[in-house]
Amino acid sequence: MEVTTVGAGLVPARTCHGGVRNRRRQLPGRHKAGPYVSFLLLLLPLLCHADTPQDLYKSGNALYAEGKFADAAQKYQSAADAGFRNWILEYDLGNAYYRAGQMGKGILHYERAFRINSGQGDVIYNLNLATTKAGDPELPTTALPVLAWRLFYVFSVNTLTVLFSLFFVFFCAVGAFALLDRRLLSNDILVMSGFFFVLLTGWLAGRIYLLEKPVGVVVSSVAEVRSGPNTTYPANFTIPEGRRVLILKEQEPIQGWLEIGVPQEGLKGWVPDTSVEVI
Repeated sequence: MEVTTVGAGLVPARTCHGGVRNRRRQLPGRHKAGPYVSFLLLLLPLLCHADTPQDLYKSGNALYAEGKFADAAQKYQSAADAGFRNWILEYDLGNAYYRAGQMGKGILHYERAFRINSGQGDVIYNLNLATTKAGDPELPTTALPVLAWRLFYVFSVNTLTVLFSLFFVFFCAVGAFALLDRRLLSNDILVMSGFFFVLLTGWLAGRIYLLEKPVGVVVSSVAEVRSGPNTTYPANFTIPEGRRVLILKEQEPIQGWLEIGVPQEGLKGWVPDTSVEVI
């Protein structure tokens, strides 16, 4: 079973207008202008031929179309490091890493794409496909919980925030009318307005809580979980690639190590920070 892609293997890039802005440096004096100008003239060809984030993304698309998935992932990652961020890039990164055999990295970027655009069908499908393969499926297994899950995530957090803001204004207006004259509004309107306000508030609060929950993905082939933040401590258990774990903050952070928890098994311990990446 293969991951789904949009179009010819990739979602088309969303155009970002404007390139890298070059700041003009103020020279300290006219007599020192010569060396600065010469230096800038030497750098000018390099600056003109420097790849923009959009160029890197397009190069990644071309490599992906050729089946060079690992190289495509590197180009996409370079575009992300250069500041080109949206759910499409994260989705393409997930596809490239997954097809390159790096399932953990694929799930990591599918998760990031999902957090930005939780209602996108291809993102949900690929995320569930990859997490199921890793033994930690995203979607529930029965029909009714799946429906509830899809309704809960049908809107992104940004969209929910806008809806909450609009309804808050409406709710305040209803309250103001009710204070002026109760006869202007029926009790049913007041009750329904209050109900939807509470529902929307709880919905948004739940989504923000889950969004801020510190979660990571195992990106190494296997993560050895030790009882302490050092290789001298014994490895109590291992976690396979692609599994999602909680990032714990119960103790002082140790450089090079992360304290993690596996809620399904009720286990916790320490892993090198190279084994787990935070979503």
